[in-house]
Amino acid sequence: MTTLVNLDAGVLIFLLIAGLIGLIILAIPYFILYLLYKWLAKKGYRVVGITLIIAFTVYLGYSTYTAIYPTDSFYLSEFKEVTLREAPKSAIVINKDASYPDFHGDYCSASLITVSNNDYSSLLNELTNDKQMTKNKPGEIIGSSELYKVMGNLKTEQIIYSFTRNIVGQEDHYLYIGFLDDKKTIVVSVCVS
Repeated sequence: MTTLVNLDAGVLIFLLIAGLIGLIILAIPYFILYLLYKWLAKKGYRVVGITLIIAFTVYLGYSTYTAIYPTDSFYLSEFKEVTLREAPKSAIVINKDASYPDFHGDYCSASLITVSNNDYSSLLNELTNDKQMTKNKPGEIIGSSELYKVMGNLKTEQIIYSFTRNIVGQEDHYLYIGFLDDKKTIVVSVCVS
């Protein structure tokens, strides 16, 4: 296990410089807000200045939180990226996980989605007849740690139908959808590497 004691001096200096740059970048908007607050306070609008600072802080916190823990709408848009279809109205994301993108934008996401039996059958039929989708052989899974995590207690053997979609010119995108044997659960996985 790597600890700060085991890191060499070059890495520590890099981390220190990167942290200082991040702090400066974060401090710039607050400095501007502080100047705006001072100007508004002189005009008699002190409360407006404080409200702007609080609103920016809440926005920054929410943006950071949703970047680390994406909302269900992110996973439903991943569904659309894989299937080229809007998620059915009955779709409910019951489990989800995503890695945080690295410097190159590489990440993996996976979600376990339940739909009505009719939507399950309809989607399975549509994807079976869609020339842009490749039907996988039974047991063929494009897995990631995120996919296995969202599966939880479910076994990959319960995926009875699965499809992948390739994007011409983006061979580093792995788009996967699997249909579980309960006729209502779908697993969707997107990996960009």
